[in-house]
This record gives sequence, structure tokens and C-alpha cells, in this order.
Amino acid sequence: MSRMKRMKHEDFSEMLELEALGVLDQAQSEALRRHLEECDVCRAELRELRDTAAMLAHLAPPIAPAKETRARILERVRRSRLSPAESSASEEAITASPPRSFWLKWGLLAASLVVIICLALLLILWRERQRLSAELAQAERTERQLRTELDRERELRALLAAPQTRVIELEGTQVAPHARAKLAYDARTGRAILFATNLPPTPAGKAYQLWFIMSSGEAMPGDVFKAEKGDIETSFFIPPIARNAKAFALTLEPAQGTRVPTGEKYLLGSNS
Repeated sequence: MSRMKRMKHEDFSEMLELEALGVLDQAQSEALRRHLEECDVCRAELRELRDTAAMLAHLAPPIAPAKETRARILERVRRSRLSPAESSASEEAITASPPRSFWLKWGLLAASLVVIICLALLLILWRERQRLSAELAQAERTERQLRTELDRERELRALLAAPQTRVIELEGTQVAPHARAKLAYDARTGRAILFATNLPPTPAGKAYQLWFIMSSGEAMPGDVFKAEKGDIETSFFIPPIARNAKAFALTLEPAQGTRVPTGEKYLLGSNS
């Protein structure tokens, strides 16, 4: 019992397949039952394994009875139609051959063990297939992420190579002295990319908003961005009227953005 109490979650997890097949001994099964009362993960996995075992059992081909078994059944039917004396003599003849009964029992036991082993192997293969499917899904997500990063890098290279591209350096203000940003945009098409680092993470219900400071001093509203980890890397378009802005600023505003600045300036850069 003390050994069972020291068992870890991983030990019980390895017992689930045997429990699904019903081959655990009583002590192990009882220890696993107590663990299942407290572990939602193992309970869910055991249900899934039992469902799979049941499905595999239905899929397993039926085993034809051995010739000895068939002969014994036919003999019992025949004896049911004989006279008492004949039936007694036949019974003595049957019970006088213990070797056949011995090998019949062992044959049936061996067949049962073969079925259990096959089910266990099928369960192992099924779990391996589930693991490989999860790894494949993760690989596909990684591939999509790499493709996105590659597309963004190509977009940046194309933007920087454009003859009308301007690159603006934005410096952190007193509220974010370590923040830095670069704004690159094509003055002809308005295509732009913003890279910002070391910003305070965006509070709930807030967003950073870009502003175009015109020569008249008017601040035109731009896009809003999130910076959960303090960084921004995004692409957008600057409207034609704002491409000759005198300066660019980033403020903290309500998440939906505003028409006029209401929050502190976190980044500021001149378009000179």
C-alpha cells in the first residue's frame, strides 16, 4: 500500500491501457480508482481508451470454436436423446479422456491471451497515431508561422527598396524613455510598416494609436495597435493627406481609438 501511495501521475497514466483491457490486478485497480477520483485528465483518457477497446473488440474477427469443442457439444446433444443407460455409458466414455479436456482448456486460454495481446497492440498503435497527429498539427502551425514571417520579411525588403520610401525614427518620451520605433512607408503608395520595442504592455481596454502631426499643428488619427509584450510589428496604409506629415506620435488611447489625442505621448518622431 505504501508503494501505491508514492506512485506519481505518470505511473498511473501507464496503467490506463491495462485497466481499459481489464487485466490489472485488484490492488493496482483499486489504487488507480482512487487516483481517478482526483484526476480529470486520467478519467477522460480512460474513457477514451475504453471506448477504443470496445470498438476494436467489435472489429476483431470472430474465433471459430476448436474441433474438440464442437465435438463435445454434438456429443452432449446426442446423449440427451439416448436412454439413461446409454447416456451413462457415453458420459463415462467422455470423462475417461482427460487429456483432450486439458488441452481444450489451454487452447481456449491461449486464444483469449492472443485476443488481449492484439487489443493491447492496437491500443498502443492508436495512441502512437494520436501522438503523431498532434506533432503533425504542431508542425503545420510552425510552418504557417514561418511563412507569415517570411512574407513579412519580403514585404519589408520590397518597401525598403522602393525609391519613395521614408524611414522615421521615433524616440521614447518621459513616460517611456526606453521605447524606440521605426516607421517605414512608401510616400507614393502609403504602404507602411511599424516596428516598436520596449513599450509598456497595453492595459486592458486600451491601445496605442498613431498620429500624424501636420504642419498646421493638427493631429490626424491613424491606426490603433496592441503591444501585449511591449512590442509592435505591423503593416498598414497611410492616407495620402498624411504622407507629408511634419511628425508622427504614438499615444495610449481607448481600445477603439479616438478622433483627437487624449492620452500621454509614448513615442515621437520628426519627418525631416
